[in-house]
Amino acid sequence: MLNFKLTLQRRRQWILGVPSFIFTSVLTAIPTYAATFAFSEAEIELNNFSNFGIIELVNQANISGETNGGIFGAENKALNNSTASPLQINSSAFSLAFGENRDYEGTAEAQARVLGNFDVDAGQLFSFDFIAALNLETEIDDPLSERANAKSDISFYLFDTVNIPQVNVQDYLKYQPLDYFTLNASLNTFGYDFLNYQHSQGVSFTNENKQTMFGANQETASAIIQGKLQRSFKNKTNVTLIALRQTKSQVKVPENSMLVPLIFIVATIAVGVLRNK
Repeated sequence: MLNFKLTLQRRRQWILGVPSFIFTSVLTAIPTYAATFAFSEAEIELNNFSNFGIIELVNQANISGETNGGIFGAENKALNNSTASPLQINSSAFSLAFGENRDYEGTAEAQARVLGNFDVDAGQLFSFDFIAALNLETEIDDPLSERANAKSDISFYLFDTVNIPQVNVQDYLKYQPLDYFTLNASLNTFGYDFLNYQHSQGVSFTNENKQTMFGANQETASAIIQGKLQRSFKNKTNVTLIALRQTKSQVKVPENSMLVPLIFIVATIAVGVLRNK
């Protein structure tokens, strides 16, 4: 089985190399070998924007779990970075969960939102380049009793917001986007696994690569998509770009008793705004 001391050490070394991040961690113990393992990672980079805009970044990470004698540990790392000139945005995260013995359940998850608002003149082409990548892995010893799930989602949507009132992101997503891109994958040791991506006509790919290994005690999925969004407008308009990134890892072994569980929750939220005029 995986050596989690080495795995966590490598992850921590990578984390310490990044100056700005959200980090959450819960460890009831650090086992040398663990019975369940779930890892999910996602990253999206947006660059080469044709227009200046106002950018808002929101980052969130959470760990929750309960144990009745088993061992559960988890780590999150979530990062949002943005530079003003040239405008470039990077959003990345990983979520890791593992357990040992019996009677435990736990989840690590991280989410991010990038909100960009741009004015576009009549006849102007609005465009940007993007790179989206995800990586997932699950591993168990006993498929009859152990569960490990990993999920990653990356997406962006472009809306014409001239006639849309200032509302929150959930309300924006009720409207029909001008263009969109989605990349998502899920590993579930109990069943349904997938890796999918879709895009609208205004989004084109310059490179796409994916690899999967489904249906075993150890499962993996990875993908990297490079591309470009381009859209021209006859009239002067205002557009809003929403990019979303989510990772989630979960491990579980059913309880064998009615012991009162130990419950713990750790959550961190950070919000940043970059104005680029």
